Amino acid sequence: MTKSAGADTTSMQWAQMVVQVILDACDVDQECLFKEADLDMTSWMSLSRVTQEDLTSLWKAADRLGGPPDIGLGVLKKFHFRTVGSLAFKMMVATTFRQSILEANHQISLVSDVWRFSLAEERGQGVMRFRLVNPAVDVTHHSYDAFISACTRLVRDCFPTENYSFSEIWFARPDLGMKKRYEQALGCHCRFDASEYALCMDARLLDIPLSSSDPQLYETLDYRLDHETRHLNSLSAHIEKTILGLIDQGVTPSRSAVASSLEVGERTLLRRLKDENLTFKELQEQVFETLAVRSLQQGDSMESIAERFGYADATSFRKMLRRRTGMSVRALRSSPIKH
Repeated sequence: MTKSAGADTTSMQWAQMVVQVILDACDVDQECLFKEADLDMTSWMSLSRVTQEDLTSLWKAADRLGGPPDIGLGVLKKFHFRTVGSLAFKMMVATTFRQSILEANHQISLVSDVWRFSLAEERGQGVMRFRLVNPAVDVTHHSYDAFISACTRLVRDCFPTENYSFSEIWFARPDLGMKKRYEQALGCHCRFDASEYALCMDARLLDIPLSSSDPQLYETLDYRLDHETRHLNSLSAHIEKTILGLIDQGVTPSRSAVASSLEVGERTLLRRLKDENLTFKELQEQVFETLAVRSLQQGDSMESIAERFGYADATSFRKMLRRRTGMSVRALRSSPIKH
């Protein structure tokens, strides 16, 4: 599991969809997939955000498990405009298609540290390029295919009765003998062995007013999107990931250890948490609770769990779980396992 708190990350919602796409294509269960990817499933599922390194491990595991070369296209079936919530509605009520695309690029850039976007007009085409923010990050072609599939599905869902669609898609890789398959699935010409990845559309469409435009609703959605974005990029999400990383390393996730990993002082950490109306203890216990319940359901002893999280004894840890869940250890063990 990736440990760095500053690594390229994306939302857990996207990551869970990727997992489901792989499970369907490879016909395996989660335990098998995560074992092949060398990831701790229990810890991973407790995160708010995951690293691109972890996603790459999952895609590579899919290859080893016999997944097809076009596995990323499975996102076309799993992704829905409601997956991106307020963003989809804001795209639909934008003034023009150009504004809609720029808004989508801006919001995706805020919630994902992985991609950088640009939109330009060239030779009668509107060209939306997307590149890695960090070129050194290890990314398979499946990640590109998945993102392209999501963009295609989003446009289809947001503008089902309009003529807005991509006219050409560029792939900076060989077609692997599947050009027709890609064109059929994505609904447009696909150009492989290009110098970069891009989604292209007729430039004349960019400034045509959208029939669904609603300037007042567009402005109203600003607040909701801002709130959602701040949550995804919040300090709390980074702290959750850091606590899990320390536990994976066998290090007690104390306040000082977390502050050190985030390269901030303890007082600074507490002050920034206060700005988000949170406490370190609440975040720490939230992570502990989620992991402990999963561990109990898998048969681990209270003593081993308490020790793993840095508690002096199992009794203290048991009291914390009772306070947070209102349930006994026996009841938590027998509760349905959530994946």
